[in-house]
Amino acid sequence: MSRQGEVVRYRDLFASREFTALVFAQVVSGLGDQVARVALALLVLDRSGSASLSAAAFALSYIPLVFGGTILGPLADRFARHKVLLSSDALRVIIVGLLAVFATDSSPLIVLFALLFVAEIFTPVFDAAWAATLPDVFPQVRQYLAGSGLLRTLHLLQQVAGLAIGGLAVALISVQGALIADAASFAASFVILFLFLKRRENPRSGRSAQSLFADFSAGARDLFADPARRILVFVGWGSVLIMITPMAVALPYAQQVAGKAALGSLLMAATVGGAAVGSVFIARRDPRWQVEAIVPLSVIACLPLLAVCVAPPLPIALILWALSGAATGFLVPLIGTLALLTAPHMRGRVLALAGAGYNALVAMTYLMAGVLADVSKPSVAITIAGAAGLGLIGVVQIFWPTSAMRAALDQAYATNGYEQDPSASDTQERASAGERELVPEKAVPAPTSAPPQTFPSGDFWDAFRP
Repeated sequence: MSRQGEVVRYRDLFASREFTALVFAQVVSGLGDQVARVALALLVLDRSGSASLSAAAFALSYIPLVFGGTILGPLADRFARHKVLLSSDALRVIIVGLLAVFATDSSPLIVLFALLFVAEIFTPVFDAAWAATLPDVFPQVRQYLAGSGLLRTLHLLQQVAGLAIGGLAVALISVQGALIADAASFAASFVILFLFLKRRENPRSGRSAQSLFADFSAGARDLFADPARRILVFVGWGSVLIMITPMAVALPYAQQVAGKAALGSLLMAATVGGAAVGSVFIARRDPRWQVEAIVPLSVIACLPLLAVCVAPPLPIALILWALSGAATGFLVPLIGTLALLTAPHMRGRVLALAGAGYNALVAMTYLMAGVLADVSKPSVAITIAGAAGLGLIGVVQIFWPTSAMRAALDQAYATNGYEQDPSASDTQERASAGERELVPEKAVPAPTSAPPQTFPSGDFWDAFRP
């Protein structure tokens, strides 16, 4: 059991075969998704000669993330999650394999778009089941948050690597070869998960006869009913403005200050790289500190964006982009805490719902940032995003449910093997003086004959993937 002050080492995490399998599945599947998007976009560009159609092919791959997350996300709660993971991989092997077969000069583009859409529908389902499984693999708070932080870092790095590998694969082995490699990546994920992931049945697996829409509605009600969970997901959604706007206008900003739009890719890499470094640093801190740092780090993430108002030269801009990205490492405790406060039977649907909202806002932010950069300047668009972010954080600070958040965290941490914070000693003293009703039920040790509880089974919920 982890003790307060201990640092969870990565080698300790990888000592778990299940965690290693989940890491492999995430990295391989994520790379496969990016390769498929790049390959199809390049095929469309080659076939049509239209940059807008090529961009549409890439954008189309993100629409199912919203649709699949909201409508199909509850499947991660309807069935055993290992079955959801394996089924998603198997279906993607088949569909991407068909996409490779039809990726020829004679196939109508609409067929290619349709196959890509269907393949991507299962990505948020896989992601929801994957993220909902991680707390079962690491039931202790420190291990879970450290593992979640590492996976968040890998997710950021795979975004960049996937784009590079996708273009390289098309250049070396053709579009069809890249898509075949993509299908093979899902097959490899299937095999690893089949061999190393434990079979766990959901508490309510197979018991629900209601529609998927009813499941989605139940998840939405659960999400917005509790102030602690509600504020966390709003902060997560609001972070899109801070993190995506600089990436959305990175190319035109590089054109503005350096005369070469291609250099904007360095700015994108600086954002993602900074976020990866920040995620590693924050994930290794004390869990309570991580949650307390969410709002301050949100403020810090906005400040470098305000400095862009003077349109600094590219070297300075790279530093500002990286600093802002590093501060967005607050998404590690945010995502982890949301999952930590989740009832096991509700994790999948709300994880998917939160992810769907995030992806929808990503698309909207790309669009609005581009329009704003066109009517003004890229530097102005970034500055406005920073100022708007500070405004949103001010509202969050006003409505931050301190008492509700502390109570939820106290219960979750005690349930999952995290030693009580010393600041709670006064509460324990009151309890010993006869005021035990003021102390949460968690302060009373469970009978030794009772089975250990993995996560709170009360009125808690979930989050989206790294």
